[in-house]
Amino acid sequence: MVKIKIDGKEYEVNEKKNLIDAAKDVGVEIPYFCYHPALSIVGMCRMCLIEIEGNPKLQAACNTPVKEGLSIITQSARVKEAREGTMEFLLANHPLDCPVCDKAGECDLQDNAFSSGKSYSRFEFQKRNIPQEEIGDNLIINHNRCIICYRCVRFEEEKVGESNLGLFQRGYDSIIGLAKDKPITHNYQGALADICPVGALLNKKTLFKSRVWWYKTAKSICHGCSTGCNIETNVRDNKMYRYMVRENPELDMYFLCDKGRFDIDWLNENRLFSYHEKGVPSESIVVIPKILEEIKKASKIGIIGGAHESNENLSQILQEVKKWNKEVALEVRVSEGQYHPKQVDFLMTNDPHPNTRGALDLGFSYNGQLEGIISEFNSGKIDLLFILKEEIPSGLKGSGKIIVLHTNLTSSVKDADFAVPIKAFAEQSGSFTNKNGVRQYFELAMNPILGLPSSGEFFKRLSLELARKKEALVGNR
Repeated sequence: MVKIKIDGKEYEVNEKKNLIDAAKDVGVEIPYFCYHPALSIVGMCRMCLIEIEGNPKLQAACNTPVKEGLSIITQSARVKEAREGTMEFLLANHPLDCPVCDKAGECDLQDNAFSSGKSYSRFEFQKRNIPQEEIGDNLIINHNRCIICYRCVRFEEEKVGESNLGLFQRGYDSIIGLAKDKPITHNYQGALADICPVGALLNKKTLFKSRVWWYKTAKSICHGCSTGCNIETNVRDNKMYRYMVRENPELDMYFLCDKGRFDIDWLNENRLFSYHEKGVPSESIVVIPKILEEIKKASKIGIIGGAHESNENLSQILQEVKKWNKEVALEVRVSEGQYHPKQVDFLMTNDPHPNTRGALDLGFSYNGQLEGIISEFNSGKIDLLFILKEEIPSGLKGSGKIIVLHTNLTSSVKDADFAVPIKAFAEQSGSFTNKNGVRQYFELAMNPILGLPSSGEFFKRLSLELARKKEALVGNR
């Protein structure tokens, strides 16, 4: 930590941070466009200009090292005039698209225009008009809105490892465009639109879907893989519209891959809201008594899956099955990525589950692994198998009963002896443990339908029903 002065006041800040972030930590906002904490410094936008004591010229804050004794001025008349000039140049050709732009309400250009710009324009000439282009299978660029901050180009080169975008022409004619003949196809087109400070880069999947101020937001964790990216959910009318990055500098989380970002349709569509028996919709008062009878008759019970469930649900499941006085085999790993996890790219892993590590830490692992449970089910040693939000494994041929707990109508729901509807992770609060062993909490984002249990609540109900029947038998004697 070092001591610096900002506008005459002394503060203690972290010298390892960029000056913009260090100032923000003590409550001083320095406007910017091109700066991003996870990307290289280029100082292209000239929006973060400040005065440094002893230096006659204005300097870019993003490129100024934090050191002991540094004294800066962020609110002088000279600084304000420079920022006004920068905004005037940026807005000279920028269209007045706010009423129809998807970025409206979360646009840095809007914010900085209000805080640092002028209330009128002196530009009297015709603005340039370049047709927008589709530059990716899920990406559109509106050249008229682009302010040449270069964030998109840097992100691709420094994080994705590709060079699909580049800066072409000069001065008034400068544009960001495709550097190759082929459109962008990588897994981070959503991130490109996300880091764009204006509405120049847009995703086709979310275009014109909703205004951002209509969303109800909640802090959550991406369910797409074991990395556990921090996200903010955007919900409207109890429907999930999108995931947005929730920056977490401590864990170096600033981005989100497309696989996690856009995999949300299952939360809104094809949901399982009724109990099923042999693939036919039924009711809890019919299905649960039959499941209870199967538990009583079972000599050994298997439970597979669970890496989509929260630590809290898994803990409750463990707690409840211990009350049944049955031998139970638990195995969370049902895919290759859970046994041999690998990085697919700088963010995503090959394990498409958010809580494999949490389940393993709780003891959801079997000596014989998944193959051992399948073998014991086929031989009849395991005669009751619970499957937690996974497909029924291929190779199951035993005569035992299969009970699937799921959030959606899948083939496993139709093929199982019994199917139980459960809450999705977004319909409850809890925690996931990511690949590095960090336990991260998520909030309730969507309201579940009345009476829909979580996986943990369902197992608790089974225990209560078993105990009630046992008490009734004792009472009759």
